[in-house]
Amino acid sequence: MPRGRAPLPIGTSGQVTFSGPKGKVTALTRFRDFDGVTRRVSAQGTSKAAADAALKEKLKARTHLGGLELTRDSTIKELSERWLPTLTQSQATQDSYRQKVERYIIPGMGAWRLWEATTGRCEAFLRTLQQSAPAMASQSRVVLSLMLGLAVRYDIIDTNPVREVMMQAGEKKHVSALTVEEVQELRRHIAEWAGDKPGRASTLDAMDMFLATGLRPGELLALQFSDVDWHKGTIAVTGTVKRDSVNGLHRQAFPKSESGKRVLKLPLFGFEVLRRRKATTSGDLIFPNRNGDPIEPANFRRLWREARGETWAPVKPSSFRKAVATLIERESGSLIASQQLGHGSDAVTKKHYIERNRHAPDSSLILEQWNQRVTLVDDSSR
Repeated sequence: MPRGRAPLPIGTSGQVTFSGPKGKVTALTRFRDFDGVTRRVSAQGTSKAAADAALKEKLKARTHLGGLELTRDSTIKELSERWLPTLTQSQATQDSYRQKVERYIIPGMGAWRLWEATTGRCEAFLRTLQQSAPAMASQSRVVLSLMLGLAVRYDIIDTNPVREVMMQAGEKKHVSALTVEEVQELRRHIAEWAGDKPGRASTLDAMDMFLATGLRPGELLALQFSDVDWHKGTIAVTGTVKRDSVNGLHRQAFPKSESGKRVLKLPLFGFEVLRRRKATTSGDLIFPNRNGDPIEPANFRRLWREARGETWAPVKPSSFRKAVATLIERESGSLIASQQLGHGSDAVTKKHYIERNRHAPDSSLILEQWNQRVTLVDDSSR
């Protein structure tokens, strides 16, 4: 029994035929819609070429999925223009993604057709970027994967080529944390720098609060007196200071992540900082600028660089998070350290914030068991 004609693949059309007199030509084809049903599609034009062009426009409209108006022949730039409006992350994250698209992805591969974005080509692009800007290459890979993931979800391409990209292994960074002695020496240095000059004392207070909490810089600048429990000696972390293209500089009413929402018990020196700030600061922000508004993070970092000087050039505000995490881990373990820093698990804390303890626990008494000697009995005296 002869087999019938094989069905068209979904989303494709068959051979085009033309009919009708000159000046009113009809182009006709079969198209298998996304419900699996094959239907006739026709279009008219003053010539075969015009009718064929009109038919292709009709077919193009039928192949658009989810309103994306993209096909395999669309460019990476066109994909980015459809992808960016779909983002639901925070405005700061959206700004960051847009920057990677405009600064790196579009100049490097924006003219590629989607079918041309193979794993090999994507890997070559990202590895080249990695040579000049390793951090940007890593972030651009995330953005590019999300973009092409949208094309996969709408069946424009079959697989996401970025998933199989192998980046060059970067140099492994070893966490180095300030010791208690180094912190005391640095504190003396900052106190000497601050002296009696107006405004500089807040930098020393900020350093002490970093040490008392392990906060992120944005979280520190967002601290409010209304989040302090003066009776229990605790402070709640409820926000962060950020800048984005829509809101400008502002206090975001939630921290970086859900696990970042936490209540911290303060050591005595940290609570003394709060009392001192309360007596000299108006408004709810604990570390405001002159107008009582949030401090611009870039300005805070600039002032910190001035305070630390060249002697302590490697020390950044994030260095105190490492110092806090390492100190807590030595006494209470990595899980407690991760909760202090506001991480969802201790994996990130151990990898990026805790200096490896190269001193193994003292097991000498356990191992001493190997030193037991067997006493041999002399039978010659019997």
